[in-house]
Amino acid sequence: MSCNVSTAEFEPVVSFNALKRARTTIEDFALTYFPYHGLKVPEDFFKYIDILVYVEGTIYHIDESNERLSKRGISLEHAHAEALQTLRQVLVQQGLWTEAIAAELEKGVAYWRAERDICKRLSVHASAPAGHPDEPCISIEEVHAASQSKSFDYRVLNLLLFGLRKELPQPELLAFLRVDEHLVDIGDDLVDYEEDVLENCFNIYRGYVHVYRGDAPERLMRRIAELEAEHARLLAALPAHQRAHFRQRHASASSVPGSGNWSIPALILNDSQYRMRVCDSK
Repeated sequence: MSCNVSTAEFEPVVSFNALKRARTTIEDFALTYFPYHGLKVPEDFFKYIDILVYVEGTIYHIDESNERLSKRGISLEHAHAEALQTLRQVLVQQGLWTEAIAAELEKGVAYWRAERDICKRLSVHASAPAGHPDEPCISIEEVHAASQSKSFDYRVLNLLLFGLRKELPQPELLAFLRVDEHLVDIGDDLVDYEEDVLENCFNIYRGYVHVYRGDAPERLMRRIAELEAEHARLLAALPAHQRAHFRQRHASASSVPGSGNWSIPALILNDSQYRMRVCDSK
C-alpha cells in the first residue's frame, strides 16, 4: 500500500525532536508487536515505516506540547486540534481510518486533557498555604482512567498494522496487550517517579501517594497483583505462537514489569518541599 502524502494538501506538524523521541517507541513496537502478526524485523518493518513513523511522530509532537502545558499547570480546551485533524486527514487519504482508531485517538485526547487537569490541580494543591485541609484534590478513579489510557499510541499503531495488512483486529490479542501495556506503564512510572514529581508530570504512583499517602505502596501493589492475575489469564487464551513470542520478548528485556520484581520508590509526601530540596542540593 502506498503511503505517500501530498505536502500541498497537508501542512507538516511533526518536529525533529518528536521524531527523535518516537524512534525508541517505534523500535520497541516493531520488536514487540510485529511477531504477534507473524511479521519479521527488520525485513517487514520497511513495508510500513512511513505511516508508522509519521503517526507516532505526530503523537509525540502533540505530547511534547501537552507536557509543556502540564508543567506550567495550564489546562486548555481544544488543544492540539489542528495536528489531530491533519493526522485524521492523512489516515483517511490512505484508507486506514477506522472507528477503532478514532476511539483510541479520542482516548489519547482524554488522556492529554486528564494529564493537564490532574497536574494543574496537584500543582495548586502543593502550593496551598500550610495548614490547609489535607484532602485529595484528585480521585483514584481519575488516576486509573488516565493511566489506562497512557499507551494509546501503541494501540493506534497496532490497529494500523492490522489495517495495513488488511486483516481484522484480534480481540483476544488486543485485550491481552491492553493489560500488558498498562503494567509496562506502571513499571515506567515507578522508575520515573522522582523526575515526574520534579516536572509536575502525570504518574500513577504520584497519584496513589496523593490519594492514599503512607498506604500508597501497599495499595499500588494490590492493584499490580490484580492486573498480573488478569494478564496471566489473558495470556493463556492466546495461540501458542503468540504466547511463545511474549515469553521470549519478556525474557530478553532487561527489566519487564510483571516479572514480580517490583521496586517501589520512597514516598514523596510534599511535592513542593521535594522540589526545593532537590534545587538546593544542586
